[in-house]
Amino acid sequence: MSNFRNVSKREPCPICGKPDWCSIQEASPSTQLYYCRRILSGIDIISPVNNREYVYIKQTTDGSCLYKDRELYDADRDEWLLQNSGYNQRHPRKERPKQIPSDQSKNRMADDTLSVPAKPNHELDLIYRSFLKHLHLNKMHVRYLAKEGWPIELIQRSMLRSLPVNNSSHYNAYDRERIALELIHEFSSLKGVPGFYQKQDGKWTFSGTSGILIPLYDHNHCLYRLRIRLDHPQVDDSGKEKNKYNNFSSYFETKTTTGALANAYINGCRSGSHIGLYDNPAHDDYTVCYITEGEKKAIYANHILRIPVISIPGVNSFSKLLEQSENGFTVLDYLKSRGCRILIIAYDSDKYINQSVLMYEDKIIEFLSLQDFHIGVAFWNPGFGKGLDDILSINIRPNYELVKENTGV
Repeated sequence: MSNFRNVSKREPCPICGKPDWCSIQEASPSTQLYYCRRILSGIDIISPVNNREYVYIKQTTDGSCLYKDRELYDADRDEWLLQNSGYNQRHPRKERPKQIPSDQSKNRMADDTLSVPAKPNHELDLIYRSFLKHLHLNKMHVRYLAKEGWPIELIQRSMLRSLPVNNSSHYNAYDRERIALELIHEFSSLKGVPGFYQKQDGKWTFSGTSGILIPLYDHNHCLYRLRIRLDHPQVDDSGKEKNKYNNFSSYFETKTTTGALANAYINGCRSGSHIGLYDNPAHDDYTVCYITEGEKKAIYANHILRIPVISIPGVNSFSKLLEQSENGFTVLDYLKSRGCRILIIAYDSDKYINQSVLMYEDKIIEFLSLQDFHIGVAFWNPGFGKGLDDILSINIRPNYELVKENTGV
């Protein structure tokens, strides 16, 4: 008989508080271990279920995180210390930062002052490109992209890479430290690079659970952020995947023992959410530009349509289209300089049943109405696919209609 069981409504996961997807292991008659597949931060947790503290042990090969009740953890540790006299004096126990319970932190705005400021985009471009050269795209992810309709030439030049779990056979914690050290030798410092941080022993490493690393480019073609398409995303009550994408970031707001706010990652840097521009000046037609949600979708659409495509991190985050770079230009300024005349909004076809998506489509049209572009809305038969990439992968092109014409263009 297996000593594993799934969590349930009667016995929810004490780490994330949810009644599904996570597991419990009966390690002994008096000890239980908890495998959480939602909370992957790698720090100790105050349970939203019973208010007890749980100690992070490690990340397992399937991407879940292993936790143990603090009292049992300390009891086992104290017993070990008694058997190894003198160890406690040489290696005092370090307190880990504790996560704020979800019901207390749900509406809390993150404090940017807790995070090291990000380096300029042109510096991040050099570091991230070198970082990606130390990684590869594993066969599982190649098969996934091929199944999504990606041709091999796009897979090879897209710079997508695999980010394995910390203790995997290919990139364990030591390998992460080695890669970080090589980057430090090349660039002197990783302070201000989202995703990188220092461990308690001072060694630099990088965060992130297993998945596909996706590059984001600004309108100067600087690779300035990374996103992770998770191998093991959250699922809702019906078993459908959600929150499939995470920022490659080294920021997690916690409370110290004194109650002060702190970043759980030492010298960590917050990524924030950003737009990405995917274009190829050598062969793209810049007359029309598509705007869609999601980086992977935008990369594929640019490859098929041969026009620039902007990814926004969420249907409600279109205000980032007017964020200025160091030289004061926006992505829309860049497109205008390339001769772009038409912006096409290509949100997913679930807008016909999801009123929230439809509402934000109206809002982005209104937001862009003051810009010097014609504004159009893409549409297609939802039966062909939900997203722009879905229909393009079966050789269906979207139609669009202009909803706002600019006489000055």
